[in-house]
Formats: sequence, C-alpha cells, structure tokens
Amino acid sequence: MLKRILVPIDGSDHAKRAASFAADLAFKYHAVIYLIHVLSFGPLSSVAGRSYGGAAIENLKGVMKKVGDAIVREAESEVKKKGVKHVETSLAEGDPASEILDFAKKNGIDMIVMGRRGMGDVGSLFLGSVSHKVSNLAECICVTVK
Repeated sequence: MLKRILVPIDGSDHAKRAASFAADLAFKYHAVIYLIHVLSFGPLSSVAGRSYGGAAIENLKGVMKKVGDAIVREAESEVKKKGVKHVETSLAEGDPASEILDFAKKNGIDMIVMGRRGMGDVGSLFLGSVSHKVSNLAECICVTVK
C-alpha cells in the first residue's frame, strides 16, 4: 500500500511537477507526503572559507537555509492546495542522494517521486545525477518526473 511518499525538492520546474504528481497520488491514496530539501554546500563553502574565513561559511549556510526553507514552504503550500492533508517537511545537509536515501530508509517511505534534472546525457554519464543514483539505490518504488 502507498502510505508514505517522499518528494525531494530543489525549487526547479521538474521538482514542482514531481510534487504535483505526488500530491495527486497522496490525495487518491490518503498518503502522507514528506518534502525534503537537501542543502549541499560542497566547494562553495571551502572557497568561502579560504577567501573570507569561517564567518563567510556561516553566512552562506544561513542564506542557503533560508532559501531552502522558502522552497519547502512553497512546495508545502502547493501540495496542500491539491487537497493533501498530511504533509511533513524537512531540511537536510550533505550529499543529496545519500540524504534522500537515508531519509527514505529511516522513515519507511513507500515511494520516492523526484524531478529529473536537465543535466544532459553527457554530464550524467560522467557525474551521475541525484535522481539516477536514488532510483538505482533506493529500496522502494522510484518515479522520476520530467
């Protein structure tokens, strides 16, 4: 049965379509939607740290958390407009694919619905995309929305 749907969101059009698709499913099956935004600082924080010190890193993280929170709140509002009554939100920090997979496992997620990123075939061949990694490693159903 479909009771718990995880939707990783990053503010992109693909992620918004994924949230909309997941909302339709959640409404139909009375499922809970979990919205997660993963903050990934990567090379930005090390460049900021070397150039401007620790305060710059903390400022960067603070700004990115505010942006992430806004992305989550916007998606939550849109999902609720579609009639979904049970929505939980979360911000995580780290490697996006790993954080999504960990969240899914810890929370007994039945399905992950995520947007496809427009990285292109060559880029994803060498680097891999978050949606590709998640769909290959998740222990639940994965749906990628274009």
